[in-house]
Amino acid sequence: MHLVAQTQEKGDAMHVTEIVLHSTSIIVVVIAAILALQLIRLSGKTNTWIYLAAGILLLAIASFEQYLEHSGISAGLFTNHIFIDALRLGTSVLMLAAVISGVSIFRERKMGLELLDKQIQRLQHAPPESEIGMTDSERATRQALIRSGRHGVSVVTALQYLRDEEQRIIQTLKDWQATFDAITIPVFVYDRSYHLIRANRAYLERAGATMKEIMGKPYFDVFPKLGRPIIDPPQNAGRDIADSEVRLPTGEVFISKNYPIYSENNEYRHTLHTLQEVTLVKQAEKSIRRVRLSLKVVANCIREMLKENNEPQMLHTLCKVAVNSGLYRAVWIGRAEQDDKKTLRPLAFQGHSQDPGQLPDSTWDDTGDSRTPTGVAISTGKTCVVQDLMHDSKFSIFRRFAAKNHLASAVSLPLFQDETVWGGMTFYSDEPSAFSDEEIDALEILSASVAFSITELHSGPDHKTGLLPTTQSFGQSKAHLEKIIVALETAIEARSDYGAPNQRLVGEIGMAIAMEMGLTHAQAYGVRLAGIVHDVGEIHVPQDILRKIGELTPDEYAQIKSHPQAGYDILSKLDLPWPLAQTVLQHHERMNGSGYPNGLSGDQILLEARIIAVADTIVAIAYQSQNHPHLGIPAALVEVEKGKGTLFDPAVVEAAVRLFQEKGYQPTPESHSQVPAPMTL
Repeated sequence: MHLVAQTQEKGDAMHVTEIVLHSTSIIVVVIAAILALQLIRLSGKTNTWIYLAAGILLLAIASFEQYLEHSGISAGLFTNHIFIDALRLGTSVLMLAAVISGVSIFRERKMGLELLDKQIQRLQHAPPESEIGMTDSERATRQALIRSGRHGVSVVTALQYLRDEEQRIIQTLKDWQATFDAITIPVFVYDRSYHLIRANRAYLERAGATMKEIMGKPYFDVFPKLGRPIIDPPQNAGRDIADSEVRLPTGEVFISKNYPIYSENNEYRHTLHTLQEVTLVKQAEKSIRRVRLSLKVVANCIREMLKENNEPQMLHTLCKVAVNSGLYRAVWIGRAEQDDKKTLRPLAFQGHSQDPGQLPDSTWDDTGDSRTPTGVAISTGKTCVVQDLMHDSKFSIFRRFAAKNHLASAVSLPLFQDETVWGGMTFYSDEPSAFSDEEIDALEILSASVAFSITELHSGPDHKTGLLPTTQSFGQSKAHLEKIIVALETAIEARSDYGAPNQRLVGEIGMAIAMEMGLTHAQAYGVRLAGIVHDVGEIHVPQDILRKIGELTPDEYAQIKSHPQAGYDILSKLDLPWPLAQTVLQHHERMNGSGYPNGLSGDQILLEARIIAVADTIVAIAYQSQNHPHLGIPAALVEVEKGKGTLFDPAVVEAAVRLFQEKGYQPTPESHSQVPAPMTL
């Protein structure tokens, strides 16, 4: 009995021990399950930890079942041995999956360590300047990696450093692209097959596409769309920078530069390509060449025309010389008949168009659909400029004729006898927007010369035209006309390279003020010419000084002040019927003696120079220039009124104010609708 009791006590003790062990096992397994769940969260829910956590949870459930079974309270689902076997099988499968996944992790870790070693090797050969921008901690880690490899720091520290390094590389790429995009001209990079690798924002805007859309495409199918490369295959181009001019069908012009990029092993990598638009520069160069040619044409027309002694031959010679120069497609001259139909009778014609009798210039009526450039010039008595004949709705019938005969733009000029318009002369170009202000200046002089010459032929040598200061013989008048062209050629050619377009307005406003003051036509026309050439001396002043924005140094201002004398030196060699040279010399003199170059005052200054001084100031303030925006005529008049009596002649200022404020005179730089009628020359 005693032995049975002892055996029972031992059995109870073992049962308690089993219960304790099972309880402890369950607690441990539950803790392991909780830790596994935490690892799932920390490890980004990788498969290994998910499998392991699920297996541990199943193991916990199985352990709990065993505890219940040994405790004698197992019941229900837990007495089902099939369920228990399923739990154990699931545990085994999940544990096996965890092991397999763990092997994969270890393999990846090994590969990661090898990659880490390679990264560290590259780091050890990196230049010292690669430390720029690092923190002290990053710099210390880098130095430890360089000294001892990945064993110099913990793997976690090394990996963190490399992750930071990756972020720095990403940021560097972003900074590089931002710098790339800051360049305002199109820049792009392509490989040996011309396929685009990268481009800046300016290029994408030109192409009208996104980076994703252009990547991998040949650049010549994106922009510029030429259908072919600009240069030979880049790998065959050598290291030289290729420089070429590219003209697009749209008329845009670019300077193309190609920079081949090579590796340290002298292997071609890719090409960086830039496109600098120079359309405006090329247009300016073309305009300068055209102005120079037009001046030669005008001079030749006058010289050849003045050799003739009868009107038909004179006009025919003018038209022939102008068209044969290649500058004009056609030139047409007609007389305005004073009949009910306002007939416009052809006098001379030359060009690549049909017979002049068939030209739709048969009337000078400028109303309705029959309006023509020549008719407008005659009916208004003002120069008519049409820069786009084929699309100008004011000339609905004429533009069909213009399209048929390739006439793209025109300048029509009235021909005067005294104050009466007797005809018109029209120059046609096969290019739209072909006529600049400088060329129109020259053509107006030519039209005035034609009118004067015909008047002289009809009136005889003693006829007074009102243009020249004294009565001149026809031979003397010819000489004067030739000198006018020489002076105009000198002035406008200089302006084409150095001067400002607003000089034309100085001449126009100066002439209008002179006429308002009651000067003769001869004097007023001289003021106009002086206005055109008043800054011709600036050709001797460096362009960087003329274009400088901001305050000038004393030396720079001294060079600016030298231009009146330089202009005088150019014009004084010409024996002209107007005091152009003296007017140019004195146009910066002031009434109180504060001007330059000679400090003249009051009546010591020519009246013409006093007029130009006011006109020049009005234009400088009222119209936009490279140094300041336009402030308008009212502001300009306020300024000249402030200087009335001290800087400017009171009579000239009063005439200018009266002209603008009371009579509404408003010249515009864009058109010639406000240009005073040319004098009979």
